Amino acid sequence: MLSRRNRSAIAPTVLGTLAVLCVPPALGAQEPPPDSAPPLAAAPDSGEAVTLSGLVAFELERSRRCVGTLARLDTLNRRLQPLGLRAERLRRISEAVAIEDRAFVDSLDVADELEKAVRDWFVADGRLAQSYAETRNEEIQRQRAVGREQVKTRLQQAMQAVQDEARSLMEADPELPTDASACDGALFIRPAVLEVCATQESPICGPARSDQPDQQYRFVESPQDLWDVQELRPWTRPGPLQLAPDGSLTGARTTAFSRRGNVVFAVTFGPFIRPRSALSEEQLQDLTTLVDSLGLAFDHPDLLVAPSIAVQATLPQPLAGETVYVLHFGTPDDADIVWSGPAGTGENVEATVVLEPRHVARLMNGELLRLTAVRSGEGEGANEAVFSLELTTVNQASAVRALLGYMASQLNDDLKRLIPPGGGG
Repeated sequence: MLSRRNRSAIAPTVLGTLAVLCVPPALGAQEPPPDSAPPLAAAPDSGEAVTLSGLVAFELERSRRCVGTLARLDTLNRRLQPLGLRAERLRRISEAVAIEDRAFVDSLDVADELEKAVRDWFVADGRLAQSYAETRNEEIQRQRAVGREQVKTRLQQAMQAVQDEARSLMEADPELPTDASACDGALFIRPAVLEVCATQESPICGPARSDQPDQQYRFVESPQDLWDVQELRPWTRPGPLQLAPDGSLTGARTTAFSRRGNVVFAVTFGPFIRPRSALSEEQLQDLTTLVDSLGLAFDHPDLLVAPSIAVQATLPQPLAGETVYVLHFGTPDDADIVWSGPAGTGENVEATVVLEPRHVARLMNGELLRLTAVRSGEGEGANEAVFSLELTTVNQASAVRALLGYMASQLNDDLKRLIPPGGGG
């Protein structure tokens, strides 16, 4: 049941003064919100619960669809399992060859053509090593090097063949990764799952028929029960900026997580880092002015840095007829809006917003952030807040203050070290 507080209106004065600096479209964020939004009328004071009709239909369909999806995923995993074992075996053999671990020889399977070839190489190389120790003949060392490269090439070819076969299996069902993501970690509606299990088998069917709790799959008895399942995780402790193995920047961020049913809502606070060349002169001026007003100093000649928030929510479809999602401080009837974006896009909510000084201050002071769903209506004041998702404030103030301190004292130097000016990084 949604409280009356969550059903109240968002203040018209706040919605009428939206002024949010959003990440440019090149970053993959949503389009910036309009300069103003329609005012909202208060929800009817009838005491009736808001009906999440969209949630009911969406979650029933998810549970039914995931029966078949999980069966496809299980089939693929069973086909991939021997390939995974083979890849791991080849990795261990390759490591043994690289360090010339002769103690590994006895574990090689001579019934396997490749492993027999590796064993033969170990034996032959051992003899050559002994001969070199006795004669110091450099030709023997050359023979050893050639033999090692030959066996390494065979191992690499075998690994590539395994990878190619695995890729071929996965490409045979290209929609599976997307379909499976909707089922991963989801709460399922037992009657809907059992309905499909009556005509097909899937790994989820046995647990759904059982009265015993299952560690892999979790069930509720009706769609309405989903909304009563809530989880909050505190703001994470931020670390310094680092380079990830793929060359991207990571670290220097703190994230809070909230879950209600199968709706996951997360917010990440950290530095917005963007090549200056990707921004217009107007954007550069606005962002530089904003950063200066926060008392931060970043002088990297190639990159612009500013405090930002990234918001994510698994809301591809409206749950209660909402048309807009709003990220804000305060209650829905007294909201200070950080970001707004359309509902019902078919994609999960994902956007990044450069923060204004007042929002940085409220975040630093540990004020609660909410994502509110707004349903538009006809006529003035007809828009209504239908439900809200909340984050926790646990660790918020300390994590944000620590990250702002790092941004003020160390981030500038770390950024220059990781991406040297003029380096084209």
